[in-house]
Amino acid sequence: MKLKVRLLAILLIGLFSIQPTFAAEDATLDTVQFTLVVTNGDEVTLTAIKQVKTGINAIEAIGQLVVMQTKDTDWGPQIMALAGVEVIGNTYWALFVNGKMSMVGAQDVILDTDTFIRLILTAF
Repeated sequence: MKLKVRLLAILLIGLFSIQPTFAAEDATLDTVQFTLVVTNGDEVTLTAIKQVKTGINAIEAIGQLVVMQTKDTDWGPQIMALAGVEVIGNTYWALFVNGKMSMVGAQDVILDTDTFIRLILTAF
């Protein structure tokens, strides 16, 4: 009888110690870390880090961190202002994803892994 009780105790302890690990893994599968840096000239005006839902696009994630104004274009939304800093004349917000200039717009950048985005106010 004592052996059965001991085996049951070991089994229960094992189950309870494993359960939190499974729960933590499930929670992290639904979100990714999103890091946003906004630069105006040589000055960093915003740095923010947030857990966001996996699968959303960068324009949605940016909108969760900073006040943003966009303009609809044939190629998707164009960012016109971030945190009150507007594009004027021949400037635009250049989009860099994980250190490389993006070849697609923010609407087409899907966050499925931890992502670092830098937006730089740039003249052309």
